[in-house]
Amino acid sequence: MRQMDPTDQRHRAIPTPYCNAYCLDDNLKQRKGRSSFGYPSAAYQVTNREDGQIYCLRRFDNVRSVSPKIAAAVTDRWHPQQNEGSSVQDHPGVVPFYKCFVSQRAVFFVHQYIPGARTLRERLNGILPENVVWSVISQLVSAIRVIHANNLAVRTLDMGHVLSTMDPHASRLRVRLNCLGVTDTLEFETRKHVRDLQQQDIRNLGWLILSLASGTEVSVQSDAAAIQRCDSFVGQHYSRELHNLVMTLIRNSPRPPTIVEIGGAIFRKAFDEQDAAYRSLDFNERLLSAEYDSSRALRLLLKLGFINVSRTNAAW
Repeated sequence: MRQMDPTDQRHRAIPTPYCNAYCLDDNLKQRKGRSSFGYPSAAYQVTNREDGQIYCLRRFDNVRSVSPKIAAAVTDRWHPQQNEGSSVQDHPGVVPFYKCFVSQRAVFFVHQYIPGARTLRERLNGILPENVVWSVISQLVSAIRVIHANNLAVRTLDMGHVLSTMDPHASRLRVRLNCLGVTDTLEFETRKHVRDLQQQDIRNLGWLILSLASGTEVSVQSDAAAIQRCDSFVGQHYSRELHNLVMTLIRNSPRPPTIVEIGGAIFRKAFDEQDAAYRSLDFNERLLSAEYDSSRALRLLLKLGFINVSRTNAAW
C-alpha cells in the first residue's frame, strides 16, 4: 500500500466525502483489465470527512445497470430496519458492508478497513496444519450461518475475497468474508432466488476448502485432472473426516447440505475453535493487565520521587 502523490490524477476518482486516499491494489493492472467482478475497479483506503474513520472504498467503472435506486435497495437489504436473527454486520467473521452509492458515473462500495489483512489467495503457499484448516472452516461456517439466517447469500466465497490476518500469539489464522453486497448490486437484474444462491455458497465453500488444503486454487471451472490431483492430495495428507467434508460440499448433488447441517457435522471442531479463541482472549487480557500494572508502578515511583525531592529541598 502506498500513499498517492498529491498530483496523482486518481484523486479525482475519490468522491468528495472521502480524503487521504491510499492505494490498496495494483491500479495499473486494474486499468488494463477487469476485476474479478467483471468490471474495471480500484480499491482505496480512505478517511471519511464526516466521522474521521478509515474505510475501504471500491470503485467500479462502466457499470450501466446500477442506478441510485438499486444501490439504496442493496444497502437496505444488508441493513434491515428490524432483524430477528443475529446481526450480519456485527459478526466477527464478516467485514462490515456500510453502503453502496452511485457517483461520478461509477458505483462505489464502502466496507470496513482491516489493517494488515491479506486474501487467502495471497497466503496460499505450502501445506497447512489440519487444525488451521479446521479453524478456517469453523470461522467461515459461523459467518455463513448468520448470513443465510438473514435470508442473504455471500456470493463472494472464494480465495480472492476472504480476508485473513494472523494472530501472532496463538498462531491462528483469522478469516473474514469480504466484498459483501458487491455481487448483489452488480447482478441485481438477474433476480436469482436466494435459496439457489445459498446452495452455491455451500459448493463454493467446498472449493475454497479444497484449494486451501491442497495449496492449489481450484473451482468448478478447473481442469478435471487438476481437481483430481487436489482431491488425491487432501486424501493423502489430511484426515478422512476433512476429505469427506470437502467431497460432500463440492459434489453435484441436487441439494447440498445446508449451513446448519454442516455446522452440526463439525460441532466438535467448532468447540476446539471456541477454546482457542478464549485462550487468545485470556492471553491478551494478561498482556493488558501487565501494561496496567506497569503504568501504576511508574506513577507510584514518580510520586515517591516527588516526595523525596520535596523533602530534600525543605532540608536545605
